[in-house]
Amino acid sequence: MVGALRKWQYVGDGPRDLRIDWLRGLAMTCVIVDHSKLSSLLSWFSYERFWTVTAAEVFVVLSGAVLGMVYGHKMKQGRWRTVVHRLGRRVGLLYVAFLAVTVSVVLLGLAGVDVRALTTWDDQVNGFIEFLNPQTLDAAAWRDILLMRAAPWPFQIVGLYVWLVAAAVPCLLALRFVGWRPLLAFSWLLYLWYRITPHAVTTGQFETNFPLLVWQLLFVHGIALGYYRDRLGSFAGRLPRSVPIAACTASAVFIAFALCNPWTEGPGILHWNLLSPERFTDLYSQYFTLSDLGIGRLLNLAVALPVGYAALSALWRLARPFGTIFITLGQQSLGAFVLHVYAILLMAHIPSANGLWTNTLVQLAAILAIAGLLNALRRLSPKQRPVLAPPASPATQPLAA
Repeated sequence: MVGALRKWQYVGDGPRDLRIDWLRGLAMTCVIVDHSKLSSLLSWFSYERFWTVTAAEVFVVLSGAVLGMVYGHKMKQGRWRTVVHRLGRRVGLLYVAFLAVTVSVVLLGLAGVDVRALTTWDDQVNGFIEFLNPQTLDAAAWRDILLMRAAPWPFQIVGLYVWLVAAAVPCLLALRFVGWRPLLAFSWLLYLWYRITPHAVTTGQFETNFPLLVWQLLFVHGIALGYYRDRLGSFAGRLPRSVPIAACTASAVFIAFALCNPWTEGPGILHWNLLSPERFTDLYSQYFTLSDLGIGRLLNLAVALPVGYAALSALWRLARPFGTIFITLGQQSLGAFVLHVYAILLMAHIPSANGLWTNTLVQLAAILAIAGLLNALRRLSPKQRPVLAPPASPATQPLAA
């Protein structure tokens, strides 16, 4: 019986943890579905359905974890110059991608293409729309683009990543020389500072939805998780059975809470009445807000992500068939994020996208097309080879991310 169960588990000793890539790809899939703003079978499950957590939080934490694993190893070897150089290149790449996508949308708008799908959200006009008017596209406007003050709303979060990746260097140095306690304490101080006196650090529009002082908390914790991954894996293996039971119980409570959400789409079976809409709204506004990461949302993420990771590890054989899509999107997340902007624009121009099944097929086509294009581009690159299956190993990887 035990041997049969082990066959379902994740095993591997390769350079990448494909479970993290899989989860990042799932988050990217949810981003594509949510940003398309089409009601579909996929949208029933993509946004705060089973937990009061979105793809954004998951992606930020896991991005930090990947960075901590990859560059933490080099930092421990004393190769800090390599870390600084490569992270600097990564910051430059993110910045160039930010500019390229933003300028391309501006040029499309000036050429007469309807790009309102990238400038408005729920009928609320984004300040970026001013950049589509030739009369206002002056030197000051181009300066604002260069300073990452404006971007199409689906791509604004990349401005956040530019700052977060730049901050990763001092975070890794802190982990190397002073340990995780001072770093996490400082991260929490910045978070609490914002909660007491909310204010933006930069002039970027992304801080309206993703304040830097708040969202750094997730990224910094992700870096620490990745840096101490082996140690955390050993620690998790020594925990008493009551801890995972408590985590699963808490996850179930958060699921029940999320299913009481009166704003989400879907059939009645996905809408529970354990809480009245008024009570849910009150609790949500006090503890589960997204932009400033309410404490309830943080607790939800803290138990849900490890439970989801452990479930994925135990049931890898079931999850593995989706890896061709999810792992591709997770490993090439920047390319996926760039392509999804143009996919949103294309989907907005499909006149037939007005039915549940049609919208579902349109979203599936967009997801498959993005993954297929990324796979094709990677196969053409001599420097990269797809890694879609973990190599055989006699030992199971630890469950801690």
